[in-house]
Amino acid sequence: MAEIETISSLADADDVLENRGINQVEGINQVQFRLDEQISLVAATEVKVRTRPGRLGFRLLNPELMDCKFQTKVKLDEAYERMFTECMIECDQELVPLEAHIAELKRLLLLPNNEIEDIGPDIMQRGRGLQQVLYLHPPFPLYPEYEYHPPPQPQIPYQPAYATAKERENARSRDRRAQRAWWHANLTLLETKKKILEGKRIDLERGLRSEMRKALESQSDLGAGYTNYHFRHR
Repeated sequence: MAEIETISSLADADDVLENRGINQVEGINQVQFRLDEQISLVAATEVKVRTRPGRLGFRLLNPELMDCKFQTKVKLDEAYERMFTECMIECDQELVPLEAHIAELKRLLLLPNNEIEDIGPDIMQRGRGLQQVLYLHPPFPLYPEYEYHPPPQPQIPYQPAYATAKERENARSRDRRAQRAWWHANLTLLETKKKILEGKRIDLERGLRSEMRKALESQSDLGAGYTNYHFRHR
């Protein structure tokens, strides 16, 4: 009766034949093969390529395991490609509008001063309001009374608007500098985010491919039996 050899790859089967000195078809009755339950999906697929119904080859005792391994590889390939494609789309969905915002901010930063929109109150009202004072400690106590007086309380002085054209132009100049500084801060933050997302995309792609390779090539229980192939990824 043919002896049974457990193999984890085609190379294992070749080694068995070499060790037994089997190099002729007539030796098919000397050995039978059984796939190791931990055989990798890739190795099982390679075995399947060399396996078909017949009488004259070396008998494979557990073809069901081979079929389960092969089906698992097919399903895992499909699930991985679906997940990978959706992950890349999600990355692009973040990057594309981000790149548009970056381009717009760069355009705004190149605007001449006269094209930057005026923001704030009317220029003739700039600078006016109630007088503001500092209560420095010392000479004031740490928790001052803020000039509380019994009624009737004296009125806080009123500060007038800027009186000269130069003061008003300086105010407008500050507005424009402040606007450019805001756009610049916005731009640098978005560029940093873009750089991180691009790195994340590369890391994601590299990491997924690495894990997929391990799943396909490592010996494991993947495909050792019938499986519910529902693949969760969102």
